[in-house]
Amino acid sequence: MNNPADQEPGGNRYDTTAQPISPEWPVEVDLHFHTTASDGTLTPTKLIEQIATTSLKTIAITDHDSTDGVDEAISASKLHSHLSIIPGLELGTATDDSKLHLLGYFIDTGNSDLQSILERFRSERIDSARAMVDRLRELKRPIEWKRVMEIANGAIGRPHIARAMIEAGHVGSVAEAFERYIGDKGPAMVERPKLHPADALAIIHSAGGIGVLAHPRTVNRLDSVIRELVEAGLAGIEVYAEKYVGKRRDDYLSIATKYDLVSSGGSDYHASGAQNEVIPGMNGPPPDTGLQLLSRAVEKHGSNVGFVPTGLS
Repeated sequence: MNNPADQEPGGNRYDTTAQPISPEWPVEVDLHFHTTASDGTLTPTKLIEQIATTSLKTIAITDHDSTDGVDEAISASKLHSHLSIIPGLELGTATDDSKLHLLGYFIDTGNSDLQSILERFRSERIDSARAMVDRLRELKRPIEWKRVMEIANGAIGRPHIARAMIEAGHVGSVAEAFERYIGDKGPAMVERPKLHPADALAIIHSAGGIGVLAHPRTVNRLDSVIRELVEAGLAGIEVYAEKYVGKRRDDYLSIATKYDLVSSGGSDYHASGAQNEVIPGMNGPPPDTGLQLLSRAVEKHGSNVGFVPTGLS
């Protein structure tokens, strides 16, 4: 069975037609942010400065294959006593027929084994991105690898390639770059090695964290995958995410209830400037979500939780 919400329009953060809708509760929690440590456009300090002007109180920094932005974000948050920062990351994984991303929360960023693994992942990202640049050249859409590196200035992702394509005049937006060239089925797409999600959960657990399934719209056979990951220790699923509304959100909430998962979520904010981008304070899970996730982390790790933010303890 495919993802039950696949046929509903909207939801994708690159979807310029779907309008974000604020929830019925005060938006105080957003557990999905990216910085210049991966493919966001704001430094951790600038991101915290923006967030501090909103209603948000608990956030998570979840860069791809990197925790390099966490310490700076925590340092910047000390000027804003109402903010609690959960150290996190986002790992790309795959099953036989689906790609899925896992968010790790309460991560011990000083864990040396974790950092060695993340360094390898970032190296694999570079190999994949260089191959994609080569394919774009073959497709008569050349961009300079040096410029991609300059734009990234950290863990490289496809959005960096998309921005270089915009600069070169090949596309008009990040969304167009993905749709025509570098999306999962695009002619310039080059896959990098992917972990099985159960292995990614084990990595997150080894660093004192817990795992949450990000943007479940990408997952085929969602119920079956969730069942397997619950056995591997999955703690939550993004329900209040991106632009999820109506039946899509209800389906994911039903899955969370069925498997006793925390209904988490966040904006997946990259500060990309895309049309209708969900911005901090616009959407997020219920106000007690951070405490619910911390409870799951304590249940799993006891006093060995990787990091407990001030304000959540």
